Amino acid sequence: MPINQREVYLLPHPFDATADHHPHIVLSVREANQHEQTFIAIMITSSPRKDDYSFELTDDMFETPLRKSGCHARMHLLVLALKEDISSRLLTRMKKTYFDELMKSIGDLVFNFDFSPL
Repeated sequence: MPINQREVYLLPHPFDATADHHPHIVLSVREANQHEQTFIAIMITSSPRKDDYSFELTDDMFETPLRKSGCHARMHLLVLALKEDISSRLLTRMKKTYFDELMKSIGDLVFNFDFSPL
């Protein structure tokens, strides 16, 4: 099963092994994921804690709704995951337009780098 950019899967919490698994958005491209047998993703949460590193998410940003209100992506919580870490089938995919906005925000706020699509 290839892992593709913009897909959303359940993965373990990056810092708390006892916490529930959270949905994560895959950031890395399929070719890199296949070459390294790993992928880079960021966590989605619905916790009320929001700051400059929170990217607001709404159901219309995804091919199928997340079905949870108040979600945001934690842009600074980048995780390197293995395919074996996935604890669910594909949940949904983020629409490209919104994914591009997310990547631009990650570049600006986390890396001070322009990740805008060419």
